[in-house]
Amino acid sequence: MSFFGDTINHFIASWGYIAVFSIVALEGFGLFFLPGETTLISAALVAGATGKLSILLVLLAAFCGAVIGDNFSFWMGYRFGFPLLRRYGHYIGLRERRLKFVQYLFLRYGRPIVFVGRFVILLRAWEAFMAGADAMPWRRFAPINASAILIWASIWGGGAWWIGEASTSLLRWVGMAIFLTVAVALIAGGLYFHHHENEFEARADEALPGPLRAHLPSDLRLTSGRGFHFER
Repeated sequence: MSFFGDTINHFIASWGYIAVFSIVALEGFGLFFLPGETTLISAALVAGATGKLSILLVLLAAFCGAVIGDNFSFWMGYRFGFPLLRRYGHYIGLRERRLKFVQYLFLRYGRPIVFVGRFVILLRAWEAFMAGADAMPWRRFAPINASAILIWASIWGGGAWWIGEASTSLLRWVGMAIFLTVAVALIAGGLYFHHHENEFEARADEALPGPLRAHLPSDLRLTSGRGFHFER
């Protein structure tokens, strides 16, 4: 077993549910390098193989940690995110027109982005912050985020517990297949966006006219542009 895996298992053995809660919460805060999903799976395997942990409490710890972490990240994004992105976004490739396009995506498609983001490693750590920074209403964010977390914890935690220690290799293969599928989809989406970037940004300018600023959902303008329809 790798040093990384040994460290996670030692942390779980020492701290149990607190380990699951804290790592998943900190990942939700934006610390993308922390292995929230791996910690959940490892704790669920311990619950299934040894019975030293309750799978229900493992799932509850993961759910509560993710909800608290994501909502804190959302609040940070809502309070401080847009000024930070506007000032420093160009360092991560978010120049003004691209940042406006990201605003449009969250204002128009925020709920599906938040839902899908929970299942994608890098997006999971940042989608809540970006939703807050782009003024997605909390009443829309909170229920879809909680639903996604519930499904995420149930699939990975419940699946690991059901498969058990004897079939850990199967779980790894399933996880790798899902990761590769998502990676291919992200690469394909990135290439498609790069090819049509000017067109997408022009439509975002039409939907959110004027200089870049913190927009609200009511700022979206109706447009007859092909492929995009906006509603107040």
